[in-house]
Amino acid sequence: MTSKKKMSLGTKSLIGVGLGLLLGAVLVQIPPGMIRDEFLVNGVFEFIGKAYLTLLKMTIIPFVFCSLIVGMSSATDVKQVGRVGSKILMLYVVFEIVASAFGILGGIILQPGSGVDMGTISLEETAAAKATSISFVNVLLNMLPSNIFASLAKGDMIHVVLFATLIGVVISLIQEKAKPVKDVVDSSYAIMTKVVDIVMQLTPIGVFCLMAKTVVTAGYAVIFALAKYAVCEIFLFVLFGIIVYIPLLKFGAKVNPIPYLRKFSQMAIIPFSTTSSNISIPYSLKLCDNLGVSNKIASFTIPLGATVNMDGSAIMQGMTAMFVAQLYGIELTASMIITIVITATLGTIGSPGMPGVVMVTLLTVLSSVGFPLDAIAIIVGIDRFTDMFKTVLNVMGDSVCTCVVGRSEGELNEAVYYDMSKKIDFN
Repeated sequence: MTSKKKMSLGTKSLIGVGLGLLLGAVLVQIPPGMIRDEFLVNGVFEFIGKAYLTLLKMTIIPFVFCSLIVGMSSATDVKQVGRVGSKILMLYVVFEIVASAFGILGGIILQPGSGVDMGTISLEETAAAKATSISFVNVLLNMLPSNIFASLAKGDMIHVVLFATLIGVVISLIQEKAKPVKDVVDSSYAIMTKVVDIVMQLTPIGVFCLMAKTVVTAGYAVIFALAKYAVCEIFLFVLFGIIVYIPLLKFGAKVNPIPYLRKFSQMAIIPFSTTSSNISIPYSLKLCDNLGVSNKIASFTIPLGATVNMDGSAIMQGMTAMFVAQLYGIELTASMIITIVITATLGTIGSPGMPGVVMVTLLTVLSSVGFPLDAIAIIVGIDRFTDMFKTVLNVMGDSVCTCVVGRSEGELNEAVYYDMSKKIDFN
């Protein structure tokens, strides 16, 4: 007796988006009336869609708080790894910041959300909008929490992210003394991961209702915006790899990038098909071995990168924030842009390298500047497709940075790196 293969959540979400688009397109052709507008669009679709978003918002604070503490408490354990740990962490964090800014800049230039009118909103009540001064000092001061309990209650995400990061670093520094607290946080993180997973199972229904409502409200233009968003995002992934990773190999690792690209292409199908950095870890380790990087370097940098180094995710979050701003005609301020960069950077650090979780961290970014979360209906569905390219970039960044650190430590064997006769065994 053969068992049927279980359909993935990503596939279900795509189906939900597709059916929502189809139903929305049908409803657009129906004249406005009580059944269409009051009962379906503003009744059933509004209730289910908003309920789904509310449940997602419910998970943001506890999940991000726990995941960042767990991630940072593990990722910043530089006492054991000394110089290597410091180098790789610096590379990961710097390029995470660069990737976030790159995504924002790409969104501003490419304008993926232009041409679609989703209405306008007021950000007067948001913390980001309250910071009227564009002084860099004032922007940074407004990001520091004076009362973390008040910040947790109000959902000031940038405060939560910074505080959780600090706690994680401190736990890693004091080690055994903090073990009871770390055990509690680890357990809480496991619980919240499961809660997020349960809520995410509602995604197909939620995006179906939200997408149908969006199409009726915004018309067919939203379909073109969806396609434009996906194309722009993938383009930024490819461009980042070309203008950042290739020069990093050339001048950082001091090697010809061509052998790396040829060898990486042998395992790229793994992150592409699984959309998971964690699942790709053993394959990335085999890749680094074939690149001539010693195992004592790669065995630390690769697992760490699967947690900390999410350049593709950072690009996606930066560009998506611009996409939402354009959809709703939001005028960005300097403080909002800085907040997005910091939140996108820190929000990806410590998030598990598995499918779907990036959507929760994206909610963190959008919430930090008071952006409407309704646009998540468009993004969730298409993310399953773009996530394949995003994960490839995430995994590529891990091995590229590993080559750079390997070179700096004298642990990169050039003879092995340039040897193209040996195929990588991924069995």
